[in-house]
Amino acid sequence: MTYRELINEVLMRLREPTIDLDWTGSVSSTSDLTDYQKIVAMLVNDSKRNVEAYHDWLVLRQTLSLTTISGTKNYNLNSGDSIKILEIINQVTGVKLSQASRQYMNSLMYPTEASGDPRYYCFNGADSSNNLKLDITPIPNKAETLSLDVSIVQDPLSLATDVIKVPTQPVILGAWGRAASERGEDGGSESKLIIAEAIDSLKQSIMIDSGNTQYESDWYV
Repeated sequence: MTYRELINEVLMRLREPTIDLDWTGSVSSTSDLTDYQKIVAMLVNDSKRNVEAYHDWLVLRQTLSLTTISGTKNYNLNSGDSIKILEIINQVTGVKLSQASRQYMNSLMYPTEASGDPRYYCFNGADSSNNLKLDITPIPNKAETLSLDVSIVQDPLSLATDVIKVPTQPVILGAWGRAASERGEDGGSESKLIIAEAIDSLKQSIMIDSGNTQYESDWYV
């Protein structure tokens, strides 16, 4: 579903004029939308981000490759700060890297940090663009490729034609509930009912998505 369609779904539930089908611009730059339509557009993105945060959706998953450099411990992920690492595997050795605490990583650094095939990782801050940085240990002593299974949230919707990735129904209901609450016309009773429906829709969507990942916790030897 496109951004324009999402906004219109919410506007119709609010009994407000919908956006014309010929709108193709950006919410931040267009003058074709009313102020209220722009508010609803913002609430759609708020609801989208909330839905994204509740689950490791399959549609948000991807695999990144990171090539180690001999003698280099810290690496920039270049994927913003909305990334969650699900698994890291060394493609050369087949070893799965374990996430360690900052304290444990520090304990391995002194007096002398070992070098060799990486076995542990942890996050270590971010650069000036908020790209998260990763420390790995032992410090690589040769070039190897690490395979990172990650979940990265979708950028905020902006263009009319942007297509949302996560399930649409909890996003629509969540935005509708926010808009109804913002109006405050019914003392909050309607918005509470809508929000309850949004929560139920989110639970159902998570159950469906989780059904396709039911073997993730299984171990094979």
